[in-house]
Amino acid sequence: MANDNKKKSAAQKAAEAAPEQNPTEEARVKVVTATKVKGLSQGEKVAYLTAVQKERDEIRNSGEGNFLREHVRGLSIIAQAAILDIAAGEIACGTSAMGFIIAKNEETYSALLSMAAAQGIKLPSFKSLPTPTKDQLKAVGLEDVAPDNAVLVKIDKGDVSEETIDKKKKEVAAVAKAVENPAEIKNAEQLKASLTAMLVKPATEGSIDRPDARVQRTIDFYRGYLTIQANHAEKKKEELKKVKELSRTDMLNQISEIVGPCPFALKGAAFLLRKVTNETGSPISAFCLYRRGSVPTGGNPADDQYLADVVRIILIWSCNSQIAEFKSTVKDCEKIIKKNEELVKANKDKVAAAAVKEWNRQRDGYNLKIQELENILNLITSPSLDVVDNLIDDYNAENTESEHYKLAHRIVKNILDTYYPNTDIKKLEKETMLKNVQQRAGIIINMFRDPLNQSISYKESNLTEMVEIEAPAEEKGEESKGEEAPKN
Repeated sequence: MANDNKKKSAAQKAAEAAPEQNPTEEARVKVVTATKVKGLSQGEKVAYLTAVQKERDEIRNSGEGNFLREHVRGLSIIAQAAILDIAAGEIACGTSAMGFIIAKNEETYSALLSMAAAQGIKLPSFKSLPTPTKDQLKAVGLEDVAPDNAVLVKIDKGDVSEETIDKKKKEVAAVAKAVENPAEIKNAEQLKASLTAMLVKPATEGSIDRPDARVQRTIDFYRGYLTIQANHAEKKKEELKKVKELSRTDMLNQISEIVGPCPFALKGAAFLLRKVTNETGSPISAFCLYRRGSVPTGGNPADDQYLADVVRIILIWSCNSQIAEFKSTVKDCEKIIKKNEELVKANKDKVAAAAVKEWNRQRDGYNLKIQELENILNLITSPSLDVVDNLIDDYNAENTESEHYKLAHRIVKNILDTYYPNTDIKKLEKETMLKNVQQRAGIIINMFRDPLNQSISYKESNLTEMVEIEAPAEEKGEESKGEEAPKN
């Protein structure tokens, strides 16, 4: 295990260490884990969640340009998933209600609302959310926030589905059975529990956690386990060679098969990544969204291929888990349909006939969801380069209402926000900007394609320096006047 850690790339080590490098976050954020959540006071639990939100609010209000406002959306995957995971864990552990304070932002809340619904949690409508009192804000370290700028969200036990509670209980149980040393694994059940715990528990205590940090820790643990097993095998050299040749993607695939359905702790991020992939028809925007939240502002650069691997596996894992659930539900629907059809055939039962119609409707709905998920799998495993090849033409299209035009502008904005965060698009020479963005989009698509099926038209060596347009003389004059004013 120790030798394996020495072989990690600098980028991988940086990605794992990044959360510990921000003392401001570390000082004010209290991470709540499934094993500790019941031991904290309600104020401490709420403090963690509001601290995450406060971090986002500070970024949003920093006035440093569009990138930082867009970075909030990337970070919100982590913050929102943490909120729902903690709330579900609390309810599963026996708490009757969970409350937290967030910024009064309907767009942000809408994303949280849809993600919660997909995870079996019903949240109140935005308009029904009450304003927190000054004492409530002060209790969680938000005394500097005006009450009218925040809302109080409460999740009661009845708002969380039994299925969700059951899943969280199983995760909590897994954490209790897990061991932290791969050498202590005694059987398949303990291996499954330990891998699940690695994915469920925060990778770094006292900091905002990231799914990719959990995934990397789990891969390291699993590689250590496989290495130990290989050392005890009859053909030791051959088995060690096999372990050494396993890629991160290979191991993560094996981990997903061992653990089973995608853990609830990763489900929130997976939902948002699935949603944006389905909306855009490619993994580009999902990758950008995840990458912006993977490394804190000012942190170390990310290993893009590693992050692409994480995004791909999380999406495949969550899609397959959902497909399995929906297929099981379809079978249940078909059993009920068959039973009611027999009643109709026997005595022309009108109630049974109505039931057949309703259950057929529900079955067809689940089949449509399965088709959508299968389409997302195809977009992730065999992404087309059409959107990249046509990006510049679509971006410059005359029909500004066309879907191709809107998609091209969305992709360009996502890539600029992700790779050129401190640039103003209005100040960039358009042709050079679009060529660079097109190259970056193609590079991203290549990371999701089979190595033998990658396009040689898109590669890092084709990227050039962005060119800024010189400001017109009139604007220069205005800027000069603005700079001289304070001297008078």
